[in-house]
Amino acid sequence: MRLAHTMDARRGGPVRNSLASVTVLAADCMSADAWATALLVAGPAAGLALAQRAGLEALFVERRGGRWIETGLGRFGSAMDDE
Repeated sequence: MRLAHTMDARRGGPVRNSLASVTVLAADCMSADAWATALLVAGPAAGLALAQRAGLEALFVERRGGRWIETGLGRFGSAMDDE
């Protein structure tokens, strides 16, 4: 079993979802880190929806069926379209 070092306060334990990583571009490091952590904890569907509502530039990397699935928004979205 994989255990994340990021904690989910709703569960009182490590995050348990399929996201391996979330990267956010922001005006400052503190905002980028806070958003990335919040989106990671929210999970793939809820995190993506939240990032879209907030107008964030974000890259979600998810483990799914033994593969890595990337979903990007903003500048990350256009980069993913080229692949």
